[in-house]
Amino acid sequence: MDIRLLQTFLLVAKIGNVTQAAEQLNFTQPTVTAQIRALEEHFEVILFERVGKKLYITKAGLRLIAYAEKLLLLYGEARATVQEFSHDRTIKVGLGTAVAAHTLSPILREFQERVPNVSVSIEHCFNIPITVKGILDNSFDLALVHDKISNSRILQFNVVAEKLLWVTHASLLDTYGDTLQQQPFIALKQGSVYREKYNPYLRQNAVIPILEYSDSEAVKQAVLNGLGIGVLPEVLVRSHIEDGTLHEFCDAPKLEIDFSVIFHKDKTFTLAMRTLLMAIAEHANINGGLSEYVSSM
Repeated sequence: MDIRLLQTFLLVAKIGNVTQAAEQLNFTQPTVTAQIRALEEHFEVILFERVGKKLYITKAGLRLIAYAEKLLLLYGEARATVQEFSHDRTIKVGLGTAVAAHTLSPILREFQERVPNVSVSIEHCFNIPITVKGILDNSFDLALVHDKISNSRILQFNVVAEKLLWVTHASLLDTYGDTLQQQPFIALKQGSVYREKYNPYLRQNAVIPILEYSDSEAVKQAVLNGLGIGVLPEVLVRSHIEDGTLHEFCDAPKLEIDFSVIFHKDKTFTLAMRTLLMAIAEHANINGGLSEYVSSM
């Protein structure tokens, strides 16, 4: 039932005149008459009786007045409450790793097409504790990480398994050959999730990195500058492999890193936030249960 029918009914009941009510509502008289008739058909009662040129409200109409006023009051409260969120059209996303920005880009492009009036604010975090703190204090609505989060207040869903590729600048093949062990090695610092993936190879082959960096983008730039071999997410280097700038060692150990989306278990999600989560789930190559969770919200 259209809430405007109740508004029209109450005004006609107050004034006792359809024509005057129509003027106040900026409707035509037939429109107001049709709205009253629609309300009568909905409740299957007569709300007004006309005797000559005078309009009389029926007992059913009198009984409806109190309920109509309550319904309109509740509707006004609901509208005011919901519209509080109309001013917050920004989704706040934390990135526990810079690489996640590359993973997120095609998802954001699709999200913008679905919800063009909502912006996404992305903040790169220096470490996982900062990312987790942002989720817990509501600085972030959600975050993308590649670490396992152990916190009972945070939900985590794996979404993307990203290949790690062993690459070097093509020009170094003339100097060091195409054997993996002969290449100078550039690594991330100890403690990195990526470093833990290839540390067994370094130990087994007694490889000591000639350079160590704190983030993958820095390793990538060092590799592009011809300083040595690096182990990097495919999303960072695929284009450089395809254009021949970088050489991939296909016989190297096969490694993957999992990216996850995390958020507070008690977070109240807007429709736009659920749409973004569903877009992430649709792009996932891991069935981590995110789609099912979002569908149950």
